[in-house]
Amino acid sequence: MSAKETKKATAATPETVAELFHDAMRSYEKALTAGIQVQEESVNLWKDLLTKLGSPEEFQAKLESMRAHAFPRARRRIEEFVETFNRMSNLTIDLIAKTLAVYQATSPPEAQRRVYDLIESSLTALRIDVHTAMNTNAKIIADWKELVDRFGPTAK
Repeated sequence: MSAKETKKATAATPETVAELFHDAMRSYEKALTAGIQVQEESVNLWKDLLTKLGSPEEFQAKLESMRAHAFPRARRRIEEFVETFNRMSNLTIDLIAKTLAVYQATSPPEAQRRVYDLIESSLTALRIDVHTAMNTNAKIIADWKELVDRFGPTAK
């Protein structure tokens, strides 16, 4: 294809430019309409929330009560998480050391004993992990339930 033919084939006609412009305008209108709808829904959600909160004094009292009750519990849960993380990190380091010890065995019976110890330690760590996760989740769910019961929209 010659340069002249390529230029002719790729040249935009006034109809294609107008069509592209109209497509762009329709896309812009759709985006604008969607943005306005999101803003309207956001305003309605905030309005609904604020009407459920009651007077400013009631809202302030709820916030103060939440600060006094919910934040200390959340702090305890975070401290429990850090303790659990540290404990599990130490168990993991111990398991890695036991895994490496298997390869350092000097005899088959010693290797067998080390593998048995590794398996037993792994299962113990897994049991502790599952037990800790279940207890922590139960505490978190209980805390959230109490918070909702105390500060929910139907609470007075």
